[in-house]
Amino acid sequence: MDAPTLRAIAGALAMAGLWGIVAMSIYKAGLRRVDWSLIPASAMPRVRWWSTHASCVLRLSLTLAGLGLTVLGLADLATT
Repeated sequence: MDAPTLRAIAGALAMAGLWGIVAMSIYKAGLRRVDWSLIPASAMPRVRWWSTHASCVLRLSLTLAGLGLTVLGLADLATT
């Protein structure tokens, strides 16, 4: 695999991880401030699922971002 392709893949992984970190951080902050009586009953299963799995998704996002940044750094070292 050539260096530009490796950089593109690593950059995409890093960006996906960073967006996941931002999204889950906002979601977890929102869960602390939510007025539960305003959430419709039809949405509660989805809210419960995401509140249960938000930490796992945050860890996965951190892993993706770290992997992407590491590969990006290694690709830069390999070309110099």
